[in-house]
Amino acid sequence: MATKTRNLIRLKCTVCNRANYYIWKKKGSEKKLELNKFCKWCAKHTKHKESRR
Repeated sequence: MATKTRNLIRLKCTVCNRANYYIWKKKGSEKKLELNKFCKWCAKHTKHKESRR
């Protein structure tokens, strides 16, 4: 049986604090992910940070 090497994480908007995106991230990465993504509730591109599931 193969071991899982990726985790499903949630990206949360820093402005409105809503979870907009779910992505796969490699296990063992200590850095918190932070990306510029489009938030449909803010209607603009904002920073999205990794949050707990």
